[in-house]
Parts: sequence; structure tokens; C-alpha cells
Amino acid sequence: MLRVDGVAKRLAGRWVLTDVGFEVAAGEVAGVTGPNGAGKSTLLALIAGVTSVDRGRITVDGAAAGTVAAQRALGFVPEAANPPGHLTCDEVVALVAAIKRTTLAPAVRDALGLDHLAAHRIDRMSLGERRRTCLGAALVGTPRLLVLDEPTNGLDAAGVEVLVRLLVARAAAGAALVVASHDAGFLDRLDARRIALAEGRMVA
Repeated sequence: MLRVDGVAKRLAGRWVLTDVGFEVAAGEVAGVTGPNGAGKSTLLALIAGVTSVDRGRITVDGAAAGTVAAQRALGFVPEAANPPGHLTCDEVVALVAAIKRTTLAPAVRDALGLDHLAAHRIDRMSLGERRRTCLGAALVGTPRLLVLDEPTNGLDAAGVEVLVRLLVARAAAGAALVVASHDAGFLDRLDARRIALAEGRMVA
């Protein structure tokens, strides 16, 4: 489902990722770990096609990262997920649904409590509410790859429980997941294979 092959990225005059390579199969969860500054968020942004690689290649279900085909196949929640403040929860989800030409499953909407947030503006939400909104947008349709950067940030214990159930169900249905997190217990509950980074390189 996902192939990262010899990827390197240079930012602000320095290499923040060097020779990173791995694969994630359908139904597998990959947990990206490492200290702050290791390159985790940069790697996930490259996979999501938000920015482009300087060396190497990333493909999502056979399509090059950043192409329309690749982006339609995935759902992405960056660490600093912050849609335009004037939009409501429903408008954020509807925008993604229009782009992907599909809908958010009612069961997912209900699990994330989005009916309660439907008319709430992003700039008036708590961090946890914004996170739930962005998770809902990422789960629109049936993305074959989910790319989540610190998805538990801002969520209370009940919210984390809901997220674990949703992600386990998506993996069981055949989706591939790439999840960056400092929370080892959370990754354990997802049965995630670890991909450890340090100073932009993969480590054993």
C-alpha cells in the first residue's frame, strides 16, 4: 500500500531526512517514533504529499505521493491540524467529502461526536474538538492509507478509546496506517510495527 524508497529531504539548508525506506502493507499499522526533531512530521508530510521529496520516491497504492490518485487514497491529520477558523465542523468534513466525492460514515461521525460540533466554528473549538473534526475529515470515505501525526493530542481518555477502536477497525478492514506518536502505550494498542527515527535516519 505504501512504499518509501531512499527518501531524503532538505529544509533550511540541512538534511532533515536521509535515506529513509520502508513499506507498509494493507492492514498493517506502522508507528513512527523518535525524539522531537527526528523528522517524524516531515516524513508524514512527504507521505501525504504536502511537500515533495528531494531524493527517493514515495508511492501510495502505486501512485506517486502528491498526485491526485495518491491523495484520494489517503486521509491525513497533521500534528498542527488547524483548518480555517471561520469554517464549521460540518463545513470542514463536507469540503473533504466534496473533493473525494464520497461521505463520512454515520457510525464514524457518531463515534467522534461530530453532531454536537456540527455548527461550531473551528476558531471557537478546543484542541480536542479540532482534533476530532480533523479526524472525521481524514476518515471520509474509506481511505486505504491513514497518515496521522500525534493523533491523540488534545483528546481525553474517552476520546483516545474511541480513536483506538476506529483505527483498529480500519486496519482490520484492510487500510494501512502510519501513525507518529510519543505514546508507546497507544501504539501498542494498535499493534504497531515501530519505525524509529533519530536525526533524520532510521535506527534499529
